[in-house]
Amino acid sequence: MSTSALTEMAFAEIIAQNGGRAYRVGGCVRDGFMGRTAKDVDFSIVGMVKKNFKLLFPEAEDCSKSVPIFHLVIDGSKREVAFARTERKVGSGCKEFKVSAKPKITIEEDLFRRDTTVNSMALDILTGEIIDPFHGREDIQAKVLRANGQHFSDDPMRALRLAGEAARFGFSIDRDTLPMVVAAQEDLARESAGRMAVELAVVLSEAQEPGRFFKILAETNLLQVTFKEIAALSTGEFARVMDGLDSVAKAAQNAKIRFATLGLVLDKESLGAWNNRMKLPGGWLDAAVTVNQTIEFLKKPTAAKIVDTINKLRRGSLTLEEFDLVTKAAGLNILQLGPLKAILALQPGAVVPATLQGKEIGKWLREKHVEAIEKHLLAGN
Repeated sequence: MSTSALTEMAFAEIIAQNGGRAYRVGGCVRDGFMGRTAKDVDFSIVGMVKKNFKLLFPEAEDCSKSVPIFHLVIDGSKREVAFARTERKVGSGCKEFKVSAKPKITIEEDLFRRDTTVNSMALDILTGEIIDPFHGREDIQAKVLRANGQHFSDDPMRALRLAGEAARFGFSIDRDTLPMVVAAQEDLARESAGRMAVELAVVLSEAQEPGRFFKILAETNLLQVTFKEIAALSTGEFARVMDGLDSVAKAAQNAKIRFATLGLVLDKESLGAWNNRMKLPGGWLDAAVTVNQTIEFLKKPTAAKIVDTINKLRRGSLTLEEFDLVTKAAGLNILQLGPLKAILALQPGAVVPATLQGKEIGKWLREKHVEAIEKHLLAGN
């Protein structure tokens, strides 16, 4: 069978016919119980060796040299298929694990190596049976995130993801899990900034209240080792920008616009340092710097400042409409620029003098725009 036409059920049947078992695992199972559409569907295979799997699915893409993980097109989408495995911490780095992926490893053993109870469930594709050894369904109903064992601390990034999931799902964190989160500080400080950037992007894309992510990190003493520019804010600045971030999140799900809200309190230098350390996604830095600088520029608006700002926003990573959304949602008492954009169109009958060329035309247009805005402002007063 061509993998381009492979269905999930057919995949599971082929695995079963050859002595194995296929399960849905992790976040997609959790999301199903939460009534959420799963962004990714991942599978775990028990009772099979890598060689046999490759014979059955020659088109599967081998993704790892150390762990049997494949990408395979199932139901028309590329899915991750991993062999059930156990992991044991043997060093200090995130990759310092001894991994075993033998056929005798059970799905329960594979679930045990995961981080929290809500992420440690599996669905038998053929029977529909739910394997839930750590009572993840109960924790979903209680809206609580709980480590499924002391091995939660083996990877310090789990603490950051836990804060992210708490913000994304609106869940609380189990009180016995919190000390493990706090204890991750030293190891988390040594983690790759790139891994942190990935989690930040997920939170800003999905969380209804992304400010809660930063608040949890602050409460667990992890903010300084993850997002030090936010940690450096005063108590008042931190509270103000988190409130603004959550308000903007209600109005826009776009991660770039949400990040731009941080420009309410972070200046160009702080944002640049953040970007140098973490390499922010395209447009994020410019959008946040634009918010910071434009707000300062418009504190005492003049017709000339309004014209220059509108023209700048037409060319940058943050549009005029997006800037208005941020300032309005954040409750700033600042001029909304959107209604003024139409005023910059030349009045009927206005013709650029034929004697002007190049930059002279731009200068003439700017003067006309400033005059039009001045008339509007005077009429409004």
